[in-house]
Amino acid sequence: MNLSKAAFAAIALLSAGVGHTRPVSWPGGWTAIGELDPMMGSALLHYTPNRHWSAGARITRMREAEWTMAGAQATWLAKRWNMPGAQANLYFAGLAGGAWEDGGPVRPAGFAEVQADWENRRVMLMGMARLTHADSIETADMQMARIGWAPYAGAYGDVHLWLFGQVMRDSGSRDRVQPALVARIFYRTLLLEAGLTDRGGLILNSTLRF
Repeated sequence: MNLSKAAFAAIALLSAGVGHTRPVSWPGGWTAIGELDPMMGSALLHYTPNRHWSAGARITRMREAEWTMAGAQATWLAKRWNMPGAQANLYFAGLAGGAWEDGGPVRPAGFAEVQADWENRRVMLMGMARLTHADSIETADMQMARIGWAPYAGAYGDVHLWLFGQVMRDSGSRDRVQPALVARIFYRTLLLEAGLTDRGGLILNSTLRF
């Protein structure tokens, strides 16, 4: 990684929003993202041609509903606001592909998503909404909100810590509203998250940029 890419990575990670980190990497960079919660598990690999958008492939397993979706995903950084000591971002994302129940035929599927965040070095606010449709299988909407706090503000090269309160609502889940506590650490281009829902459900997320 050259100096300019390292600097871009530092900015992206020091101001990381959710889900788990910025959905768009540095130009020419790759990102691998893994997500696990009581409702679903997913893996995403995407490439960033320029700082405004990324494209890649995602596979998602709906653990509770027992079906799988896979396809091509694109993410667009629609707007970035740079303020003295803070930053805000607005993203749109979409996936087009197929879905199948265990042993069943593949049917058209996809999702549309909007994500927004605001953060300074010590406080972070984030919200996300997603609409998922899998033909003849399920149509569901999900909303998630987070508020985060950093116990200390470190420099690039330090290990960083964030603590989040999170609330997720998913119309496709039996337990529709799930509050959770999540801890995040990241170091350079590696980010890890671990948390628990109010009912003891495990949350594990990871992001690696290269």
